[in-house]
Amino acid sequence: MYKDILLILPSRTDEAGREFLVRGIEVARLMEAHVSGLVVERSVPLPVSIRRPYTTGMEEELMRRQQESHGTANAELAAFEAEAKRAGLPHEGRLMTVSEGNYDAVVERARLRSLVVAPFIDDDEGHADLVQALIFGAGRPALVLPAGGEKAFRPQKVVVAWDNERAATRAVGDAMPLLRHAKEVRIVTVLSDKQATAGATGPELVAHLARCGAHATLCEVERGRRSVGEALAEEAEGADLLVMGAFGHSRIRDFFLGGATRHMLAGLNVPTLLSH
Repeated sequence: MYKDILLILPSRTDEAGREFLVRGIEVARLMEAHVSGLVVERSVPLPVSIRRPYTTGMEEELMRRQQESHGTANAELAAFEAEAKRAGLPHEGRLMTVSEGNYDAVVERARLRSLVVAPFIDDDEGHADLVQALIFGAGRPALVLPAGGEKAFRPQKVVVAWDNERAATRAVGDAMPLLRHAKEVRIVTVLSDKQATAGATGPELVAHLARCGAHATLCEVERGRRSVGEALAEEAEGADLLVMGAFGHSRIRDFFLGGATRHMLAGLNVPTLLSH
């Protein structure tokens, strides 16, 4: 299992934030891991349409918002410390303030951990950018947990998206600790022109996993009129975990995602382990 986990905690103390904190701690407890809680506080952006110098009222308002944000971040950090202590886990907590769009410091910290665990927040574009930066920049697998999970993370039924590409291969290797402990592993290949060779390698992947202690079955599905992402989402319904490679590349700070990756990140409803 992964013994050194980085838990990304957005600076929010609402019910969704509390729910993710509990689920993230459950992941670390399942793996008997050391957990590092990192509260990411995004600095309050300055209004670019207003020229300096700011009025006294504007400066006071910006200071008030920054103090409020910092108070929320500290409350989240205290909640993490309390939850990790209650779970009896070795842990450390840290608050990191970053400017919007600049997540290099968070990515560098993730590189020194076995696994990154982060929430999926569909109404927060800045957090989505952070998760993408971690997936494509950290060189570590990222477990993204959807909101509204009603059950504890117990990956007994696992779906692996397989297309015989490098990212999918990396994802299978990164997920091996979980695949070995799963009761059911389904290798899903979406048949289309691009995946013409994936089906041929599926049986060999099943044999490879068996030699590594993970017992899997192969499932080939026709894409039909669906996108690959839509087909994978349908096949992953009811699963405890989806494992897939993350496709895309970066130019400066803009990420261009592959179709299936973009689809899964846009409407995540199953815990998903992504590797790049």
